[in-house]
Amino acid sequence: MLVSDKTVRFHAAENQKSASGGRLSWTERIGYGLGDMSYNIIFQFVNAYLLFYYTDVDGISPAIIGTLFLVVRVLDAVFDPVMGVIMDKTKSRWGKARPYLLWAAVPLALFTFLCFTTPHFSVAGNRIYAYVTYILLGMSFSMQTIPVNSLTARMTDNLQERTLLTTIRMILVYIGILLSISCATPLAQYFGGDDQAKGFQLTALVYAAASFALNLISFLTVRERVAIKPEKKHGVKKTLAVLIRNKPLLILASSFLAFAVGFNIKLTTMVYYFTYNVHRKDLVFMGTLLFFGAALISNIFIPSLSKKWDRKNVMMISAALSLISYVGLQFTAYSSIPLILFLLFVSGFFTTPLNTLAWGMLADCVDYAEWKTGIRADGVVISSMSFTNKLGVALAGSFSAFFLNKAGYVPNVAQSVSSLQAIKDMNAIIPGIFILLSVLLISFYPITENRYKKMMKELEQRR
Repeated sequence: MLVSDKTVRFHAAENQKSASGGRLSWTERIGYGLGDMSYNIIFQFVNAYLLFYYTDVDGISPAIIGTLFLVVRVLDAVFDPVMGVIMDKTKSRWGKARPYLLWAAVPLALFTFLCFTTPHFSVAGNRIYAYVTYILLGMSFSMQTIPVNSLTARMTDNLQERTLLTTIRMILVYIGILLSISCATPLAQYFGGDDQAKGFQLTALVYAAASFALNLISFLTVRERVAIKPEKKHGVKKTLAVLIRNKPLLILASSFLAFAVGFNIKLTTMVYYFTYNVHRKDLVFMGTLLFFGAALISNIFIPSLSKKWDRKNVMMISAALSLISYVGLQFTAYSSIPLILFLLFVSGFFTTPLNTLAWGMLADCVDYAEWKTGIRADGVVISSMSFTNKLGVALAGSFSAFFLNKAGYVPNVAQSVSSLQAIKDMNAIIPGIFILLSVLLISFYPITENRYKKMMKELEQRR
């Protein structure tokens, strides 16, 4: 059951007097970004290293992990729409989305630590433990990401402010990802030495504590200005109409799914590439530093480029340019370290707008759903995108594990020619194919800036 919503503006306190259509303070913009930073420190750490942890530290076969990732991540993704409905029904003095920054902080930190803890049960016991802790971590992800993504539309309905808010958020997200992924192997080495299990466990503890602190800061600094006032309940049919009749959302989600699969295949297997193909595990730090550092720099240019050109054009042109790096890496010798690192930088810089602008455009799809159906259901629309993201992660993780298994991957030994080829393909040509598909799909996105302004004017008249 969903609630048909009516948007009303309000002034919460003297330090929150910005109108929903006006400019937000820098404290609030940064605070909002820290909320997503706290999530991505954990989410991307898990995406980048959990497969490696399971295969090379826990000794679980890639085939078993492939099934684990697919089952757990799909269950996790299915929970997203449920979380969206829960959020839409939430009533608190802090609003609907903001309180979850506080409520999700503890479980997100706790289950991160437990996922990277080896319990030393029986073989069957360890597998059950992996399923349970991973499922609970996934549910914690949903508790965090659905409300955070919903906050964009709840904090402001100004299109340029949303773009700026999302850009600042993504800059902080990429700083978090940059530190999280690039520092993981050095921290694991520092804490554990040759004991990788201890090293990754304590690294996870550090990241869990950081995530907890950032969530609290975000909770204390953000405010909901576009409040949702429930009016009339609707059944499943009208609920589905919010998604099915939302053409921009369907196109955006399809494009983002292709991006998420390609991006996460590369992210998941980058540590394998430097460890076994390049024989320089120490370069995992430099490679991820350049990849996500480039993404961070790219985000700085996105607001100005989006003002000059339409957001869709920025996404298409930049992603098309990124294809050069994927094709180039496919034909680069493992000994050409400078070129490999340069291509990682190019890939990170030009692929980033597909991610950054997609999350900003999602808020437009929330408004489109209200304009098209008369139902404003932020949680359901936002959760559909989160579902897409997690589905992409699930497919990428499972594909990577099964592909490694099929190629004959054996952990902690010199790899066969077929295994090395599979690892290279998953860092180059395979993600490149998915990025190309993402570009083709986003070309059909229908909401331009002029159309959005016209749509919002009609919505204002109805409200």
